Amino acid sequence: MSELPEKVLRFDIARVNYGRRKICRCLNPHYEIDAQNRLVVCNDCGAIIDPFDALVDIAEHYERIERWNQAALDQRREIENYKPRLLVIRELEKRYCGQKMVPRCPHCGKPFDLKEIAKGSWCSRRFLEEK
Repeated sequence: MSELPEKVLRFDIARVNYGRRKICRCLNPHYEIDAQNRLVVCNDCGAIIDPFDALVDIAEHYERIERWNQAALDQRREIENYKPRLLVIRELEKRYCGQKMVPRCPHCGKPFDLKEIAKGSWCSRRFLEEK
């Protein structure tokens, strides 16, 4: 048998320590994926995570991701439904709907039914601004 060259590392001198704890101990780690080097890094502590361990962690905590996703969808719906021109109408609807109350005229103080607004005549906003 021939001698091994000195530059070759022999595996009988390398040891595997299975009892060592993982470096990242963050409760809710925030992962950053380095696709070029195929690494996963914890943004909180900077530890390099085994990609399989990161995948298992994400799969085990899918409820958290689902909550984040739901919150983002709710926020999106809220932004889409926000129409400043309808704020007064929505406020009237809240006060009027299901109540036995009717609004009062802001000028004379007499009560009136909201249906009268729809039946009445309308004019341009500039006439209001001229007053």
